[in-house]
Amino acid sequence: MDTVFILTFLLPVILATTGFNPTQHHDYEAMEAVMNNVHEKCNKITHLYELPTGTFEDIPSTTVNGRKLKVLVFGKHPTEHTNGIPEFKYIGNMHGNEVTGKELLLRLMTYMCDVYLGETTEIEGNFDMKHIKDLIDNTRIHILPSMNPDGWQIASESVDNYQNGVLGSDKWTVGRANANGKDLNRNFPDLDNLYYNLEAKPGHRNNHLDRVRQVLKNLSSELEPETKMIMSWLHSIPFVASANMHNGDLVANYPFDKTRDGSSHSPAKCPDNSTFFEMAEAYSLQHADMAKPHKPCDTNDFSKTEGTTNGAAWYSVPGGMQDYNYLSTNCFEITLELGCDKFPPASELPKIWEQNINSLFSFMYQAHIGIKGEIQLPEGIRPGSAIAAIRVQKVGEPKPIDHDILSTESGDYYRLLENGLYNVNATIHFMDRNDNEQKIVRSKCVQVDNQLYSKSAQVVNFDFTQLDEPYIDESCKNEYQDSYDEDQLRQYYDLMWFLRNYAAPRNTYDSKYNVY
Repeated sequence: MDTVFILTFLLPVILATTGFNPTQHHDYEAMEAVMNNVHEKCNKITHLYELPTGTFEDIPSTTVNGRKLKVLVFGKHPTEHTNGIPEFKYIGNMHGNEVTGKELLLRLMTYMCDVYLGETTEIEGNFDMKHIKDLIDNTRIHILPSMNPDGWQIASESVDNYQNGVLGSDKWTVGRANANGKDLNRNFPDLDNLYYNLEAKPGHRNNHLDRVRQVLKNLSSELEPETKMIMSWLHSIPFVASANMHNGDLVANYPFDKTRDGSSHSPAKCPDNSTFFEMAEAYSLQHADMAKPHKPCDTNDFSKTEGTTNGAAWYSVPGGMQDYNYLSTNCFEITLELGCDKFPPASELPKIWEQNINSLFSFMYQAHIGIKGEIQLPEGIRPGSAIAAIRVQKVGEPKPIDHDILSTESGDYYRLLENGLYNVNATIHFMDRNDNEQKIVRSKCVQVDNQLYSKSAQVVNFDFTQLDEPYIDESCKNEYQDSYDEDQLRQYYDLMWFLRNYAAPRNTYDSKYNVY
């Protein structure tokens, strides 16, 4: 019997068992089926849930046309945040007609499940079974294959058979927006302008810039249902690293996305520019073509910059999701452009998988760079009752990095950093028995030495168990100043303001320290 005939005969049986066809574009129902099958097969290390999440009020539970945004989580503890385990996310199909990310993520979740269970006989790419298991056991990985299923449907219906692709200049924007015709990557609160207006002012806030609950209320008519669901997600899970996937070029794009001067394109570096560049390279350098000489999609040859670009240097994007992550949460997100064709023929998907598989795993490991640790409070005080601000200054630099991160409500923190020697300050605020606001600071000298594909960032805990010690200095010597300098340690924002207006209402009150 002919070999081709055997494969043709057996393929439907195989696909019925696995629930995934690598040479097929998956519509909404087929996507749901893949996610359900993976969850059922790997139920001990996965969790399937829908957006919105958290305690936010009046957040839609479906897209404009009534579809759900479904997320599949991988992890040793998939149903909840566990201290010491960073939260990571991949988002595909934000623009409905840009579909490569969606198909990559469906294949990724299928492959990760098979590898973890030992059911695949052949490891694909450079990451072996140990690497993949380590990643799953030490990271909580959230995968949202389609952020804009309505747009996907519109794009797929614009041709007779979408399995052959949706190609041609006349189809370039069909299905890009959601069902209301809104570009979701221009629909987030524009925090770039707010930061640009603040950055030159002394004492300015430099993170968590929006009062998200108030913003959701005030901008309710301007924000799309999908945007609101994503915002609730970002503010209910302490994400550390993320990538959202697009098509139209081949490049890893990093913040800032919006120009400072209002021009159409001009470089706009964010405070963590060096770390973001290394994160972008973690994807581009592992990609089969992204960082290598190749035929450009247009006039931009990104291979000359190792397959990366500052977003604003390429073109200015106001209201983008990438910068919103950085300025409103602790999450470092980049944007991945995964090919010139937005909706390529399904027959090309296996090749696209081969081009990206190493990059997909390499980038997930970026959740484990820099430092992490716990904010240790006195016995009897609930972990997370006092949110800590983590400020970092590289030794030899005149000023701290203008982007503090905050500890989580479970008492841990994650600070992505490139290699180097740093002074790291952790600061908490609380009200004493006399109703006076007190500031407690712990300062440490930390050498960051990121190891390739490490399953854990360097652990640096901060001990606040003795609240009567206002400052404990274990900082490095700095040629510019001592770490404990009032101007440098002065909070760029009022942390008590954050507790009152941003964080979820506290349900624990400690009478000894008056800490909520």
